[in-house]
Amino acid sequence: MRHHIQEKRKQTKAATNLDQQDSRAGRYLPWRKKQNKEDEGQSASYASEAPYVSSGLKPVSTLVSHRSPDGLSPGLQDALSSSRRDPFDSFPLILEPDDYQLTDLWTSKLAYWSGQNNHMKNVVFRAAMGHPVAFQAVILCYCARWRSRLSGLSYDPAVETRVEAVEQAVSDAIGGSLRMDEDFLAMALAGLSLQEQRFGQKKRAEQFADNAAQIIQSRPGVSRISEILLHYIRLVSAPPDVVIDADGKRWLIVFLRNAEWVMTEHSRDQFLALVPQRRDAFQFESPLYPLLAAGPHPTQVPLDHRIYVMQSTPTQDICRTAALIYITTALCDFRHSPSRTARFIDQIINHVKERGLDRYPACESFCWLLMEELYDPDLKDSKRAWSTVELLKMHKVLSPSLQFHFSELLMSFLMLNKPLRGIDAFEEELLRPVP
Repeated sequence: MRHHIQEKRKQTKAATNLDQQDSRAGRYLPWRKKQNKEDEGQSASYASEAPYVSSGLKPVSTLVSHRSPDGLSPGLQDALSSSRRDPFDSFPLILEPDDYQLTDLWTSKLAYWSGQNNHMKNVVFRAAMGHPVAFQAVILCYCARWRSRLSGLSYDPAVETRVEAVEQAVSDAIGGSLRMDEDFLAMALAGLSLQEQRFGQKKRAEQFADNAAQIIQSRPGVSRISEILLHYIRLVSAPPDVVIDADGKRWLIVFLRNAEWVMTEHSRDQFLALVPQRRDAFQFESPLYPLLAAGPHPTQVPLDHRIYVMQSTPTQDICRTAALIYITTALCDFRHSPSRTARFIDQIINHVKERGLDRYPACESFCWLLMEELYDPDLKDSKRAWSTVELLKMHKVLSPSLQFHFSELLMSFLMLNKPLRGIDAFEEELLRPVP
């Protein structure tokens, strides 16, 4: 485990495209008081990965409200048996012995049916390490609640105490009594939302997600890890307890009509002469086909580890549909530009191969990859992920037959095939009065 933590620290220092996007100085919430010079000096040391607890922030794992000059409370320095500074200087918070097991659950056990999805987990792990509350909310508390569920416990006082402490810290940050960067606050709220979706109350999960979305949408800037994490959590969340209204139905139909129109344009010989890769991009032999096609998907999870597979949500089907929506939206955006269409197709195929998703398909990781927007600047649009989440929300409340029909229509259009049952049949069933 210690070797694993050292490796994680090395990964943190590695320069990746996504991490470079996150290298800006932290911008704090507008109601924060300015730090004094001593705190600013501490912030600089924090940025260089030294363990640090920001001004006024309690180490969430211990609920200590006052700290000594070196960042630890006097009592904790003497009580090494119960709590100690991370010996590898890997984490920006004080770790309890149990926290090491929880981090190991995240890094080496937590899985979907499609596999470990390591890139997603590693990116989130590195980002959450930047703040104690974010790390507790996204990694430690989530794994603590998950471990209790695996153990068959309906109530665990230690877990409840941990969760209450994190929720109080987030509440303090929102109220202004705790200094916290917007990105980390949004990340913590997203983590709480995922916990409630999986192990708590769906209504609270929606409230946490809405608060995170409000923070992210209120600031300018390109897509960041906290934003991608929120999008992903909202994508895989349970459907809302609502009935799709007339506007939602109209949106689904218009989206399909636009997708059909783009398919017609892309099928023309003139277009295919300019973008020849469009013909085969989504066919059976393509690396994208296993990620977007319906049907059974094999698992890479060993038999003795399948106890750790998340079973409560059909994430593969959800992420497959989300990817179909996202790609269709992008192709509609580029409908007047063969060059942008060609580069978008080439780049997503290249990234799929780089991540090994052509050999080990995982719809969840593919969805995350699309939202990372590792494209040329003129291909990026942060609004695309937001609209995908909203349209998928409508899709989730459809009947199973309509959900399948919608997804198969999009897949047919991407493959440049005429569907067996077209949009008119979908619209007729969608608008049929419910008895």
